[in-house]
Amino acid sequence: MTPTSGCSILVATHNLMHGLRLGSLISTYVALRDAQGLDLLCLQEDRFLSGGDGLPSAQIATALGPDYQIVRDAACPGLAFVHDARTLTCVARAIEPLPRLAALNALERLYIVGGKTRQKHVLLAEMRARDGGPPFAAASFHLDTAGGNPHRATQVEAIAAALGARGWQQRFVACGDSNAFAWRRQPEALQRLLAPFAALGAADPETSPTHYFARQNEPKLPHRIGVLLGKVGIDVPRRYDVVCTNLPAPERGQVVTPDSDHDLVWARIAVG
Repeated sequence: MTPTSGCSILVATHNLMHGLRLGSLISTYVALRDAQGLDLLCLQEDRFLSGGDGLPSAQIATALGPDYQIVRDAACPGLAFVHDARTLTCVARAIEPLPRLAALNALERLYIVGGKTRQKHVLLAEMRARDGGPPFAAASFHLDTAGGNPHRATQVEAIAAALGARGWQQRFVACGDSNAFAWRRQPEALQRLLAPFAALGAADPETSPTHYFARQNEPKLPHRIGVLLGKVGIDVPRRYDVVCTNLPAPERGQVVTPDSDHDLVWARIAVG
């Protein structure tokens, strides 16, 4: 449980698949903490589909240890940060609404939980390393599944604008699920989507797929069809999940997580 030493931190991002198999995912986070250190974990789908008491992030923080704290906002459901208070302190937090789809088409209503558009937000936090150095901003986001990449591009533009409006654009890490689907040349489509971050000097240069339709163990019919197709070897893996930063990132990695439809990705970031 030793925190990352020096003026570098390990930042990871993961879509929890609504915590449907949270116990196995927690084992992954604990193993990452023990092997690499885990200073900041950015979470998406931080809520249980069945409702009930508690949130996945609370169980994750408890499992990681008493030094881990949660940053979230009730007005921004589904997003959270879990951070090691021995290495990072949260100076400020904010949320910002993202452009909302006017309506879903017939196909989108089949696979969107609830069958209607929802207001998306970005969760922002100004963090400071306890070892010193200037603060940096963290953003956790989950772009719309519906609407296509042009709509998602407007959401990334809004995140970049929210960072700039607070003067946080010089030092930031933006983590999350881009949902950047494309049948062909998807890595290029993802980079076009991330262009507003690139304009601020931030990048995620990785290209390995992180999302697998065959692992979507959620209740909607298209999710179940994806799982069935996966059992006969048919899938369309794509890179959705990113750790996009304009701070030095000398090391990056990915952890296969079969208990979510998304793999976890991480980067070691110099914040000093």
